[in-house]
Amino acid sequence: MKQKFLLIALALSFSASAQYRALKTDVGLGAAMTLGALKSYGISASAEPKFFFNKQFAIGARLEGDVLFGGSISGSNVNIGMSSRTAALLKAEYYLTEADNRLFFGLMGGRYAQANIGSSSSGDASITAGVYYGFAPEAGVTFKNFRLSAIYHIIPGSDLLTVSTGNTQTVSRNYLVIQMGFKGFLLEF
Repeated sequence: MKQKFLLIALALSFSASAQYRALKTDVGLGAAMTLGALKSYGISASAEPKFFFNKQFAIGARLEGDVLFGGSISGSNVNIGMSSRTAALLKAEYYLTEADNRLFFGLMGGRYAQANIGSSSSGDASITAGVYYGFAPEAGVTFKNFRLSAIYHIIPGSDLLTVSTGNTQTVSRNYLVIQMGFKGFLLEF
């Protein structure tokens, strides 16, 4: 009886050790841009702590901060705007293979805080801010410790408002991030 118990315990330990589990944190820098009527461009920084259940599936979080600047010139009218955005999102990632160089897809959802300041040459100004909920699909490629990805943040609702001379222009809540990421921390077990 003791031998059977020992064989079962040994078999279970071998099967458990064959599984890959890891805690990993990626950090990233990139470019952010809105695609609305009043375009804005800026920088993005993020941290992504996540747990890998195996080499192809991970869940975790994404913490992101963005600062965007934009404007438009039409005749003698100049409109400028600045936007800051933060996101605290839950995230799931799926890697197509187990190789070091591989494609991956992600899906995120959570809370966004956005603020926009706009001004025009006529002296009109606006300030808008709010907390919104949305989601973001991601597609990318990873090269062992380095990754490139594109994320499109979709935040439902009306756009952020910017007042301009004789014509109201808006800054989209939705935005695109193109990012380079690096492995910051890895603990395998």
